[in-house]
Amino acid sequence: MTDEADETARTARAVLTLIPASLLAATAAAAAFPLPLGTALAVGCLPATGSIGYALFYDPPAAME
Repeated sequence: MTDEADETARTARAVLTLIPASLLAATAAAAAFPLPLGTALAVGCLPATGSIGYALFYDPPAAME
């Protein structure tokens, strides 16, 4: 793979890792603190949504040759 393709794959892996990680962190925070699960997940989905927005709009996927 070229350096550009490797960087694209690394970014995609980071985005796909961040989505469930932020939701799991929110669930753990709801379990550890007196915080309603719905509120914790609403706060946890903000970084997940931000990472999806970054991947789609700021650094969109490009066709590989």
